[in-house]
Amino acid sequence: MNSFTDFCKREFSVVISFLAALISCLFVPVTNYVDYIDTDTIGLLFCLMIAVAGFRDCGLLSFLSGKLLGGESPKSRRTGTVLVFISFFTSMLFTNDVTLIAFVPLTAALFENLPKTMIYVITLQTAAANLGSMLTPFGNPHNLYLYDRYNMTAGEFFSATFPVTALSAALIFVLCMFIKNEPLNTHSRSRAVIRNKRYLALYTALFLLCLLAVFGKVGVIVTFASVCIVAAIIDMRIFAAVDYGLLATFAFFFIFVGNIRNIGAVSEFVTNLMDGREMLASAAVSQVISNVPAAVMLSGFTENSRALVLGTNLGGLGTVVASLASLISFRVYLETDDAKPLRYLGVFTLVNVLLLAVTFAFAHFFVL
Repeated sequence: MNSFTDFCKREFSVVISFLAALISCLFVPVTNYVDYIDTDTIGLLFCLMIAVAGFRDCGLLSFLSGKLLGGESPKSRRTGTVLVFISFFTSMLFTNDVTLIAFVPLTAALFENLPKTMIYVITLQTAAANLGSMLTPFGNPHNLYLYDRYNMTAGEFFSATFPVTALSAALIFVLCMFIKNEPLNTHSRSRAVIRNKRYLALYTALFLLCLLAVFGKVGVIVTFASVCIVAAIIDMRIFAAVDYGLLATFAFFFIFVGNIRNIGAVSEFVTNLMDGREMLASAAVSQVISNVPAAVMLSGFTENSRALVLGTNLGGLGTVVASLASLISFRVYLETDDAKPLRYLGVFTLVNVLLLAVTFAFAHFFVL
C-alpha cells in the first residue's frame, strides 16, 4: 500500500491522466484509442530526453555552471543571479525540468549557510526556468506538442514567445537585485569536468538532429531510429533516464481529449467557454493540473494557437503545481537541512503571482 501511495505522489500527473482517459472511455463507443495519440510528439520528446540525459551524464551542465560561477570569494547576489540566469538560458535548450534537476541542488549546497536567501534564489531560479523555456518549441514538452499540433512556423511561434521572454528577463534581473549580498559557503564547490568528450560530441549530434526534426527538416522515424541506435551503442543505461511518466501522461491525455471531442454536448460547452478567453482559461487550468496536461486537454477545443502557447507557458507561474518543473525544485528544497515548506511556499507563491500578473497583462495587451 505504501509503495502504491508513493507512486501516486511521485507520478500524480500520470494517475490523473490515466483516470481521465479511463472515465472518458465509458462515455464513447469503443474505438481504436491509439489513433488519438500523437506519436510524432511523443517520439520527439523521447529523443530530446535521451539527448539531454546524455549531456547530463557527460557532465556538460555542471561544467558550464562551474565555469560561470568562477571566483575565489563568491557573494550571494552575484552567484544567485548567475544561477538564476543559467537556468533561464539553459532551459531554452534543455527543458525546464532538466535544468532545475541539474542546478537547484547546486544552489541548495552553495546557500546552505543562508537558508532564507536559498528559498528566494531557488524561487527565482524556478521562475526563470519556466519563463526561459517558453521561448523555444523544445524548451518544454507542451511547447513541442503545440508547435506540432497547430503546424506553427518558427516565425509564428517566436513572434508570440520572444516579447514576453524578453520582458521576463528584465523582471527577473530586477528581482535578483533583492538578493542579499553576503558571503557564501565555498566548501560545497567542486571542479566539474567533461567526463567523455567523444560521447558529448555524439549526444550533441543527436540533439541537433532532434532540432532539425522539430522544425520539419528530418523525419521523426529517422530521428527516433538514429537516437535509439546511437544511445544503445554508447550506454544502454541512458534509456533509464527518460521520463516515461511524462510520456504516459501525454498518451493518456491524448485519449481523454479524443474521447471528449466525440461527446458533442461536452465538446460544444468547452469550446464556447474558451472562445475569446483561451489565454485566461489555459493559465487558470494550469494552476490546478499543471501546464503540460492543460495544453494537451485544451488544444482539442480551440484553434487559437498563439493564445494557448502564451496561456500555458505563463500558466506555469502561480501555484507550485502549475508546472511540474516547480515541483522538482520544491522536492529538492525539502531535502535540505531544516527545510521550512510553508515559508518556501509563501515566498514562491508571492513571487510567481507577481510575475504572472505582469507578464499576463503584457501578453494580453501587447502580444495577442
